[in-house]
Amino acid sequence: MHSVGIQVDKPTLTYEDIRCSDESVMFYTGVPDSSTFEALFDEMCDDEQVYSDTSDGGRPHALRQIDEFFMILMRLRLGLLLDDLAYRFRISRATCGRLCNKWFDYLYVQLSFLVQWPSRENVNATMPDSFSTNYPTTRVVVDCTEIWTETPSSLQLQSLLYSDYKSHMTYKALIGISPAGVVTFSSDLYCGSISDKQITKLSGLVELCEEGDAIMADKGFLISDFTTPRGIDLIIPPFKTKKQQMTQHEVNVTKKIASLRIHVERQMERIKNFRILQGTIPITMASQVTKIWHICVCLTNLQPPLVLK
Repeated sequence: MHSVGIQVDKPTLTYEDIRCSDESVMFYTGVPDSSTFEALFDEMCDDEQVYSDTSDGGRPHALRQIDEFFMILMRLRLGLLLDDLAYRFRISRATCGRLCNKWFDYLYVQLSFLVQWPSRENVNATMPDSFSTNYPTTRVVVDCTEIWTETPSSLQLQSLLYSDYKSHMTYKALIGISPAGVVTFSSDLYCGSISDKQITKLSGLVELCEEGDAIMADKGFLISDFTTPRGIDLIIPPFKTKKQQMTQHEVNVTKKIASLRIHVERQMERIKNFRILQGTIPITMASQVTKIWHICVCLTNLQPPLVLK
């Protein structure tokens, strides 16, 4: 591992200060340990695309490359404001903002390999007993999540972003995990008013599945008109009607599905442990928020699997 550039003024905290503690590495970066952090960094440290910068007129870089990378992961994991990061890393706020945007563009592309749609054979090979016993054809478990954003001045945008479910302006995304608990699908962020059915259609998830597969979802995913013609099973809890009480069998099915679906909710919690996605996303970040979302999703796949076989 090496880094390029000249440190002008040493930050108050550098990667070397935390690298000996996996707990600290996880806390500051969301990456589980120093070896994973360094493996990621080594993949990128020779790439001129991320470290070339002509805007400074050829002057020395304000930060070493490894501290730029460390700073970006701190921005994502801890949700630190630009002013705070600028102070910690002894750079101007403008430089900090420019570096963040540059790295977000870069990581969005470079980390995409961490979320892959697996083959049917791979899903079967890693399927836990809890799935193989009850729902062996499950290809993906899906759910939607929402992230709060500021109220825009445009009334049309307000109408699009307003979520009836959250009673707030939000972005909405669809997440899919394998039965083993690994993220295998992540949609872009959509405006909060979109329905679960619409986002499933627009995201292209159903097209990735094959005949004989099953999609497990909550009962709000009324997508059988997309799945049935393709020979894809839809596993959702049975509906309760006002006139009829659920049978014992339906209660058991509901509990069984809920016990398996809980893992996608745990995965979404992991993603939102990147605190940049907590609170309210400023409108000024609208152009980067989908990239930030995907980067955070990718980084969670570096953590240990949620479900043990």
